[in-house]
Amino acid sequence: MVDAAGVGSGAEGVKPPTEADGPDGSGNAIFELAPEEDSGSDTLGRYRYQAEVAARECLAMLTEDAIDFVVCEWHEDFVVAWADGSVELVSVKHREENQGTWSLTELCKSGGLAHLFDRWCACECAANVRLRLATNAALSPIKDNAGTLARMCGPEPELTDGLPAMAETVARQILKVRWKQPYPNIPDTPQVSKLADIQVPTAFKEKIVRFLAVLEISCDPPQRAHITDVNIQRLLVPAVERLQLAHVDLESTYRAIVDRIERANRDESDRSQLAVYIADPSRVRHSTRMQQRIGRRRITRQIVRQAIAYTTVQLPTFPRGKTPVVAPGGVKLGRKLRRGLVPSDEAAFAERLRSAWYMTWSERRSGLAGDETDLMNLSMDVLEMAFECRRHARAQLAEGSEFGNRMNDLLAEKLKVDALLSPPPFLLSNLHLRGLAYQLCDECLFFFSDNFDTDEEAS
Repeated sequence: MVDAAGVGSGAEGVKPPTEADGPDGSGNAIFELAPEEDSGSDTLGRYRYQAEVAARECLAMLTEDAIDFVVCEWHEDFVVAWADGSVELVSVKHREENQGTWSLTELCKSGGLAHLFDRWCACECAANVRLRLATNAALSPIKDNAGTLARMCGPEPELTDGLPAMAETVARQILKVRWKQPYPNIPDTPQVSKLADIQVPTAFKEKIVRFLAVLEISCDPPQRAHITDVNIQRLLVPAVERLQLAHVDLESTYRAIVDRIERANRDESDRSQLAVYIADPSRVRHSTRMQQRIGRRRITRQIVRQAIAYTTVQLPTFPRGKTPVVAPGGVKLGRKLRRGLVPSDEAAFAERLRSAWYMTWSERRSGLAGDETDLMNLSMDVLEMAFECRRHARAQLAEGSEFGNRMNDLLAEKLKVDALLSPPPFLLSNLHLRGLAYQLCDECLFFFSDNFDTDEEAS
């Protein structure tokens, strides 16, 4: 709430997600507050450019773990949730080339600074909430205008001389915007003919100083006509190279990511529910629906990786240009295959496939914290198929017969990429999956016979 001076109740910081908040991290207090609805923002051009600016953050998630997830159309055009528990509200403003540079007055009004300020206040000015205005246009270089303002923003501003005067100017501009736009967290002051005659409450000016300290004005996003090519060449191509992915269809991948963001932007299924949510002081009854709405608007690293599109070219079993490496271990796998009466030549082939998987995983893993989760999910799918093959092998043979050879045949027949319950984290061949299966067998997660002590040679 705002007092007469326009000062909201302070907060030391929006709490970071905890296990009690739910597995999706949406327990952060910023996601407990329903955003304002922006009925004037539904034009195709705005959505596409906005989605492509958001895609820059999403592409960064492919190779960096600093960003936890992105939520589209929440308070601002999108919210970046950082792994350290902080959040950043991002407002995207495209400006046509014939409109010239941004002036300070235009930034506060049509540039969205007043809206950002109001949303920041709605988040109780929490210490871990940052703000960013991202625009393709330059800022007016005139002294004490928009360019000067940008240099005074942030926790470590480039320019500090004249900050009190700049804060007072911004305060008056925002109060003037309030005359025609009923922002609930900006005080309504008497209308006057001159900007200098607007009476700025002392506490409001102090709040503007704090607002500028958490604000960044970025002119980094390219023009609408160029942003697609720039994002692909400067962000997607380096990510694909760093992840060492092969046969990636760059344009299809980028289009899939932007389309996914646009779908999140357009989620309107809960508009009627928001008023009830806001009106309910406890908000408990509506928390599940609110989390579901956030879920539909959230873009995670996994979602971005699943959007990667590949060409139909088949991957080589061993990465090209690399010296083949023998995977460590293998003794237990050999003993299990012998106990299961798998022919020696097929056992040798199994060992080669295990090495192929070892090299492929070493080359393709991203190096981020999510790698272990990706491997666990893929391993669970492969284990499920291995157990299914074992059940079928036992059912097809007389009771008491060794089933390992038949089980191995079924693995070759059924363990296919297309049969996985969820897509793998990167392009794999069927032989790679079998190599992973043999690695899991070497780790004693399944057997090709009845269980036995692998520390002793099979008879």
